[in-house]
Amino acid sequence: MAEELNIVGQLIFASKHLFNLIIFIGVLYYFLKKPISDFFSSRSLKIRNEIDEASRIIESAQKSYDKNLEKMNVIDSELDNLRHSIDLITNKKVSEITGNANSVASKIRNDTIEIIELESIKLKNDIQAEVLKKAIELAQHEMRTDIDDYKDTKLISKFFEEVKQNAVSNG
Repeated sequence: MAEELNIVGQLIFASKHLFNLIIFIGVLYYFLKKPISDFFSSRSLKIRNEIDEASRIIESAQKSYDKNLEKMNVIDSELDNLRHSIDLITNKKVSEITGNANSVASKIRNDTIEIIELESIKLKNDIQAEVLKKAIELAQHEMRTDIDDYKDTKLISKFFEEVKQNAVSNG
């Protein structure tokens, strides 16, 4: 029985403390309900505002990124156009230089051929002039030493005969 009393006493003691705890929690809930809900409500509103601000910042950053990306694409396109233009100009200049070099080489080749031909003609003329000069000198020498009236008459008559034959054959 003593044990039953002890258990009943403990149950009464525990139920009083449990009742006090429930009342304490109820009072705390009554008094802290509004501040806690206000705290969480303001905290929720603050977090929502920060999320909205972060979204605006992200949206602004995305717009700025897109604008800068578009500018970079335009710059890349312009660089490609410049490279292409430079390549075209370079190829054109190389073609012009090559054409000019070929033209100059051809002109030099033609001038060299012409100079060689002219020099050949000059040398032939010089040789012919020298041969004629020597022939004239030789003829003059022979004429001085070997011509007399008889040979002179014979040469003139021979000359007239040749002229006559040429006139007859041409006429």
